[in-house]
Amino acid sequence: MHFPRHSTYRVPTKRPPLLAELRAKLASAGDHVRAMPEHGDPTEYEAIADALYQAFVVARNLSPSRDSTNCSSHPRGPVDPEAPDGWGQCLLCNTHRRAGNAAARAGTPKALVQWEVPPPPYTQEALLDRMRLLNDAVFELHLRSSEQEFAKTADLLHGAFVIARELSRPRSASGCTRHPGAPTDPAAAGGPRCLFCVADDLRRQRSATAPRPPQARRGDEPAPITPRRTP
Repeated sequence: MHFPRHSTYRVPTKRPPLLAELRAKLASAGDHVRAMPEHGDPTEYEAIADALYQAFVVARNLSPSRDSTNCSSHPRGPVDPEAPDGWGQCLLCNTHRRAGNAAARAGTPKALVQWEVPPPPYTQEALLDRMRLLNDAVFELHLRSSEQEFAKTADLLHGAFVIARELSRPRSASGCTRHPGAPTDPAAAGGPRCLFCVADDLRRQRSATAPRPPQARRGDEPAPITPRRTP
């Protein structure tokens, strides 16, 4: 990108140190991700999630604020969390508009812009793909990059953090959906299975094969006992 010699553009004061910090944190987290085995333990992903979140905080500080009202009358006013479509984010202005517009009071609320959350499944391969996109995006960043480029980097980093956070959650070794996190029975028929499910099946088998007490038939009912009378 070419800039005129007498351009009035000025690099924000905090951008150079923050950009250097972002690259350092991302390089450290990327090395950790690439060193992880395909089926790594969830506890190992906790450190990766922490490192990616710290890098995301730096990228968030480099990108434009998403909590601003962008209102010329109330630039530091509160943000309206239920602003209808087509309205601004200023809660003060929207309150006045709702007071004089009955249709607006019943309008469909619009959610605030949030950071990107990638769809599942959350796997090691998905995290590696996200890290490749991140490395390419950060490589293209420079001190005069646009705010949209910094915002895109922050979104990518938040997505990587979400994937690592989900991978850090405890996972069931048995793969049982009824008893997540249950231990496995290595001696179960058909291979290792959920220990709780094996115990349930064993109880059902025992209850099905257990002898039942004989039940009296209707024709075999004993005659009623009549009390003896004394003279």
